[in-house]
Amino acid sequence: MAIDSMRKKGENPLILDAGDMFFSKTNISNNIESEKFRCSTMLKGYEKIGCDALNIGKYELLAGVSFLKQMEEKHKSIPFVSANIKYKDTGELLFRPYIIEERDGLKIGIIGLSNMVPDTMANIVADNYIKTGNTFIEKLKDQVDLIVLLVNTDRNSQSSLTKNFDEADFIFTSGSTHRTSASMPQKPDGPYVYANGKQGKYLTVIDLDIKNNKDPISDLSSKEQKVKQLTNRLKRLQKKDPSKKLEDIYSGQDNILNLIKRYRSELETAKTLVEKAKNKMRFSSLALNKKINDNPEILAMVDVALNKFKLLDVDKNSTSVDKHHNHDHSKSLKKKDSKKSKKIKSKL
Repeated sequence: MAIDSMRKKGENPLILDAGDMFFSKTNISNNIESEKFRCSTMLKGYEKIGCDALNIGKYELLAGVSFLKQMEEKHKSIPFVSANIKYKDTGELLFRPYIIEERDGLKIGIIGLSNMVPDTMANIVADNYIKTGNTFIEKLKDQVDLIVLLVNTDRNSQSSLTKNFDEADFIFTSGSTHRTSASMPQKPDGPYVYANGKQGKYLTVIDLDIKNNKDPISDLSSKEQKVKQLTNRLKRLQKKDPSKKLEDIYSGQDNILNLIKRYRSELETAKTLVEKAKNKMRFSSLALNKKINDNPEILAMVDVALNKFKLLDVDKNSTSVDKHHNHDHSKSLKKKDSKKSKKIKSKL
């Protein structure tokens, strides 16, 4: 109920999924019906939560285009986006390339991209995702206040996303098990890149406070963390003798005195950057564990679905039923209702 609590506070979060949400494994041929049912159930959960855009990645394509189109038709409230995956014979895009959402007067363009198409998909092709992404960024940049990319790509390619999409504001990725932390360095003025880990265990939360969309967005998460770290370091040095000044405590110890001087200088710089920031952004990675209360309606739906899933799963034996009754339902719920979710909360 993490998203529910945001809405109860009067917030209107933008819920995004970067892709690779549909199936639990790449080889689904032995359990195709159970995997399809699992996928449909997860989309039902998304409909109850609310999902503003779902990027089409490698996993979404595993059951074929026909099934994917059926899911789009069945779950119409969830926009499927993909700017570079096309039918091979016609060159037509499978889905809409982008959507534009508005929050508190802020227009946000959301583009879907992927460079990972299953080898078994002979009837579709993926155009160069870098070239395509920049084409749509150019198209949208005068229509919107922020540009968000949902990118399904491998870990190695993710390291060059800021360079390849330098005019984007935010990039959310799928395709690897890597997870972004607040301490990881980001490009000072963006684009800011976030990876959400695996198996829907974390919810990436971006909290925006935009005063003037012409000014750069300042990432206060890293700066505030630096303020905290430097303050703690100075406090630890002070513990040696709380009644004295640091210069007196470490008199004659030039290495420590130089370190103190550096800490103070960096602390002052970080505090100034926080105070002077006009457009503020804070990042957090919310662990979807037992501390997060379950939504009873979704939990009930998941329990019913799990029982049917087991009946359809020909690879599982009765042991899997026992596992279900012995585990914490909340973990299953979090996997179902928050897989690779991304949330942007904007304030004006």
